[in-house]
Amino acid sequence: PLAALTGGISPPPPPATNPAAAAAATAARRAHPLYATVSLQLLAEVTNSRLFTTVRDSLGLTYDVSFEVTTYDRLRTGWFSVLVTSYPDKINEALAASLAVLRELAVSPVTPRELMRAKRTLLTRHESELKDNHYWLGLLTHLQSPDVPYKRVECLRDLRAMYESATIDDLYDAYTHFDFSDESVFTCVGTSGKTPPPPPDRARLDALVSALDGSARGSGVQSAGWSNGSSSSSSNGAAAGGATLPADWASAL
Repeated sequence: PLAALTGGISPPPPPATNPAAAAAATAARRAHPLYATVSLQLLAEVTNSRLFTTVRDSLGLTYDVSFEVTTYDRLRTGWFSVLVTSYPDKINEALAASLAVLRELAVSPVTPRELMRAKRTLLTRHESELKDNHYWLGLLTHLQSPDVPYKRVECLRDLRAMYESATIDDLYDAYTHFDFSDESVFTCVGTSGKTPPPPPDRARLDALVSALDGSARGSGVQSAGWSNGSSSSSSNGAAAGGATLPADWASAL
């Protein structure tokens, strides 16, 4: 179980240009119970934007792709998942491209514009959902439960401020808790019809991944992991996922 928080929870301090003040602001922000939640949500929003832009708009391999992180109120663990749909002859490429986008974040830095867009999207969604009673019930759930000690009323007070003060470094702090290696990612392909997709063309998929990675840093990388634990008995739906979030990262909301 999580240890109970002691003392009050201070709102995140405003951005600072002085190195010492900036370091103090970062430490205070990362000590806030909402830090992990906000960082993960912003990272997921940036990742979804890149998946949509690359796999759908640029490559035309899918009409729907999404990245999600699942966490729990009381269990200090979680996992990520990517769901992508495509035509049978494109599903292996769509899966490989989706995994390549996840790994590309390590070499193609998140830009200030991407971070600002992610903040705006999440804050707009938050403001809109405040009109919904169901959303309020979710915010208030476990607020006074000793079994969820990181969730306190200050979290509701500071949610907007935590989004606004988040930095690109915070997103990469969250990103380092994921393992997108072939050994840690599990993939599968599902079908909604009777005709299975063709077998994966390794050379074609490696060329696709290398092209995607080359646009980020001008060099080739490993295969995107479509061959590890995947089932190729299907036609138009694929998923990839893995465990993440060690015990020192707990979600407050």
